[in-house]
Amino acid sequence: MSVYFSEKFKNLRKNQDLTQEQIADIFHVSPQAVSRWETGATYPDIELLPHIAIFFKVTVDELLGTEEILGEERAKEYIRDIRNLLNSGKLYDAIDLARKAIKEYPTNGGLYYHLLQALRKACSDETPEIKNEIITVGERIINNEPNNWGIKYQLVEHYAGWGMKEEAKKILDTMPGEIWDSKEPYVGLILEGEEWVQNQKLRIIRAAMLLLYFIGNYSNSNKADLDTLQKIELKKAMGQIENIANQISGDELDTVHSAFQNIGIAGLYCEAGDTANALDYVEKAAQDSMFHIDQMYQTNEDGSNYMAYSTPRNLPWVLWEDHLSKPEFDIIRNHERFIKCFELLKANSRELKSN
Repeated sequence: MSVYFSEKFKNLRKNQDLTQEQIADIFHVSPQAVSRWETGATYPDIELLPHIAIFFKVTVDELLGTEEILGEERAKEYIRDIRNLLNSGKLYDAIDLARKAIKEYPTNGGLYYHLLQALRKACSDETPEIKNEIITVGERIINNEPNNWGIKYQLVEHYAGWGMKEEAKKILDTMPGEIWDSKEPYVGLILEGEEWVQNQKLRIIRAAMLLLYFIGNYSNSNKADLDTLQKIELKKAMGQIENIANQISGDELDTVHSAFQNIGIAGLYCEAGDTANALDYVEKAAQDSMFHIDQMYQTNEDGSNYMAYSTPRNLPWVLWEDHLSKPEFDIIRNHERFIKCFELLKANSRELKSN
């Protein structure tokens, strides 16, 4: 029987200002039985359900939360379909479907989250209406989930980029303070055994993600005034940190991210005039891409496509068209190793399929 019954029954009883003892007398059961109904430990006999529904003037389906359960299942299907559209590069179709789904299920946080992600991908200087929708959707999420730090961070990022510094500061002021002033680094001091192991793994992974964020911002910003070799070393360091985090978490290598990281390093080596290293990293990116081909048509547990980047083109296509075709690679364009990688990627380029 649905876990929704417990809360529904309790609320109906309280709305009529009845005690558990009074309900027990009405339905000829013990007060302990009523208490167990409300905690979800047990449920009424199925023959009793129609009588309870009639007494409270609701349907049996309402008592059991049938509509809520079906709604959650349908919302999951919507989320799966939205992700598949995003993964196939059908960005505006994904946005339209997310908007439609939210009209049907206006309290489902997962649908709002996926709409926000789709809107963020579509946002540009030419889409002020989407900018306004990002603000509306993002603030609705954090109003309902005040501790959703991920959404808050995304809004801060957008507000800062749009010059809305005061709005960004207001959100920042609601978030946890400096990490060194928190309990997080020191929780492991009071833990033992497997609990300690799992805690340390989680802290390492979280710290790695934070470090990657800081290094990425630092290396990509003009404010740091870095030379090309410094940028290369920082990108390599990011790869090493990700490898450590993957070893700790047991996750497989993210070949998509690795491919883009390696192709970026290759471009920087071209800029530095180091053709040997540039060719090495082009080959690494191509190898990552070939590995990804074997994974890209797999599906996740919810039936959605394996990866999530908004383009109908697969990874080899993106690499040869958006990266290796750029003038920065002209310094190695006629090299046999480069030509081999370029042709390999081009030959394996195709559109992604929607499930």
